[in-house]
Amino acid sequence: MVIPQQARPPQPPPERTAAEPGPQRPGPPALLDSLTGLRGLAAILVFCFHYSTFQMVFADGGGLEFASLHRPQWLTMSGNFAVGSFFILSGFVLALTTLPGTSMANFCAKRVGKLFPVYFVTSVLAIAAILLIGMPISTGNIVLHLTLLQSWVPFQDIYHGVNPVTWSLSTEAFFYLLFPLALFLVRRLGTRTLWWLLGTAVLLEFSLPLYVMHYFTVGDLPGHETFMSTGSKGGDLAYWFTLPFPPYRFLEFLVGMIACVLLTRGVLPRVRPGWAWTLCAVAYAIGTYTPGPLQRTAIGLVPLAVLVVALAQADLDGRPSLLRRKLFVELGKLSYGMYAIQLLVFLPTAPFLLRWLSSVLEVPETTLGGPLWKAGVMAAYFGLIILLAVPLYRYIEVPAYDYAKRLYRNRKGSELFAAPAEGQPS
Repeated sequence: MVIPQQARPPQPPPERTAAEPGPQRPGPPALLDSLTGLRGLAAILVFCFHYSTFQMVFADGGGLEFASLHRPQWLTMSGNFAVGSFFILSGFVLALTTLPGTSMANFCAKRVGKLFPVYFVTSVLAIAAILLIGMPISTGNIVLHLTLLQSWVPFQDIYHGVNPVTWSLSTEAFFYLLFPLALFLVRRLGTRTLWWLLGTAVLLEFSLPLYVMHYFTVGDLPGHETFMSTGSKGGDLAYWFTLPFPPYRFLEFLVGMIACVLLTRGVLPRVRPGWAWTLCAVAYAIGTYTPGPLQRTAIGLVPLAVLVVALAQADLDGRPSLLRRKLFVELGKLSYGMYAIQLLVFLPTAPFLLRWLSSVLEVPETTLGGPLWKAGVMAAYFGLIILLAVPLYRYIEVPAYDYAKRLYRNRKGSELFAAPAEGQPS
């Protein structure tokens, strides 16, 4: 990812204070490949989580049904960290790359071009797969899914329906709606006020799960299919509120935006990536044994935000960063397609693959469920998903986004994206 000249953090002169950031000076563009690499690492984590959480088996009647899995406890945080990093990165990168002079039409076109083509293609594939294997699906569910509204409905068969992982894209679409006004306000707030806003967001991130754990029902919501038991996670409503509910997850996106603005003002302390990784490791360990509503978002918020800042600073300073390596950067580029297609690959095919392997190798299917066999099959599916994500990226995601970037570029820039006036924070 390239940081624009206008957004590159300046080197402040000695007399500048944190309360009075000086004018920014343009510099050569710098690659922030570590942020792309972080997406690649998150893609690995989220695949491990999904493969260990979602699985289908043959039902008594011969069809397929979702199996109840008991994944290792240490894997519970992998998906939470992955999605949390996606949301924080999204707010950080959008605040960084949305420059003064951008028209609202161009901004909207780019968001649609980035999000919807891959989403639409994988949604159609998901609907076709559901119909092919004979599982029930309602017209209302399809409509909610195609209009990116599924995360607003507190039923698992809706927000986990069609393509279970894409609840996060429904939530992300809400972020895009709020972003122009949020950016306008965040760019114009003083540095001290931004720190207060950041603290408030973190406080809400912790306090709202505590509230729903105490007051929301623990029982399952009647009349709707449950993909996974939520009793240990606070119940269906608490699970929905702290997993897909867009206004709550917006706090992570907002923290990413604030971190970006503070970084571009040059008022953040230098954070060594090693310390940031250590903080994330400690949070991961704590989160593994934390109640579900807190575990899903709150525990990882501050460590992941610190990590994003540390990686950005390392790239800008030219310091070493593990995530700038080609493997992570390339996975980061493919991460959206990998995320959207992975369940469509292994969910409907794994039962048939295991049955075929059992027949060919003449071993019971229970043997194939052992750790070594499972790791081998998991690695093979991961490689297959990468191969399938390449054409999604090259022939759908990139061309659609490149086309969208050219739309409405000559229109008048939106006032919401304008630079702060003279004397305001910048």
